[in-house]
Amino acid sequence: MSRCDARPSGPPTYPAPRAPRSGRASLAGLCGLFCLAVAPAVAHADLQLAVGSRVEPFRYTPAYFPNSGFAERPPSQFAGKTGPYQATSLSPYLGLFFAQRYGVMASFDVAYAKSGGEVQAPMMTPPSTDNNTFFQLGIALGLKVYITPPKASKVAPYVYADFYKYFASLTTDNTAITGEQAGAQAALLSPLGGTFAFGAEYFFSPGFSIGSEIFGLRIGHVNGDYREPNQTRHSNAYTTLSFYTGITLNFRFQVQASVKVTDEEKDEERSRRRSDYPPPPPVNNNPPPVPTPEAVD
Repeated sequence: MSRCDARPSGPPTYPAPRAPRSGRASLAGLCGLFCLAVAPAVAHADLQLAVGSRVEPFRYTPAYFPNSGFAERPPSQFAGKTGPYQATSLSPYLGLFFAQRYGVMASFDVAYAKSGGEVQAPMMTPPSTDNNTFFQLGIALGLKVYITPPKASKVAPYVYADFYKYFASLTTDNTAITGEQAGAQAALLSPLGGTFAFGAEYFFSPGFSIGSEIFGLRIGHVNGDYREPNQTRHSNAYTTLSFYTGITLNFRFQVQASVKVTDEEKDEERSRRRSDYPPPPPVNNNPPPVPTPEAVD
């Protein structure tokens, strides 16, 4: 037998990892990581159109003026010396909600009425007429903010605040009423004020909810003045501050949905990017045995 003159070989060697190709590639990688870090979680705003109605079945504390004599006030729905404590009816509304929690709302109220009549005595040619018209327009702009995000089968408390203004006009063919006096009467039906309420809604689904304005506070003010033909001046003002409890019926329609990037989606994106590069060579942790000097051909 002859000895094998093959010398024992050392441990196997593997190629070292490649260095970055250039400084530009490293800079591009850093820029990509920075863009991923600062990218917003929501790519598009979540926008919803809302419509609904507000009903106020419970109204409290009617005004009572037992000692008022000549003051002219808005027409009262009660007999005696009482005054109206809820002169608004801004029930239907339209709204836009952002991120499902913050809403801008607009409410409307329109009223029109016309009355006519005439009296004609025998042997009288022109009859005595009594024609009157009334028009009223109310607008409210408000904000509604949910304390917790609305979710299906959950209750979401909220706060609501608005600013409202009414515009009214009166016409009559009564010659005893001057145009200035009719304008003052219309001014007493044109309140200016605001509303603040705290309530809660139960969402049966993302698009439908029923709520209650448990604690509502409304303030309003009107004033009007005119002069008679003999220059006697009449000036009247009326201010109300009252509580109410309301019920709301709300519908929502999705206009633009939000696109949220979660951590799982980010991990999938990183995995997809890694798959674009070839995998590294496998590492053999069990190298072949080294031949001994006694090995023969």
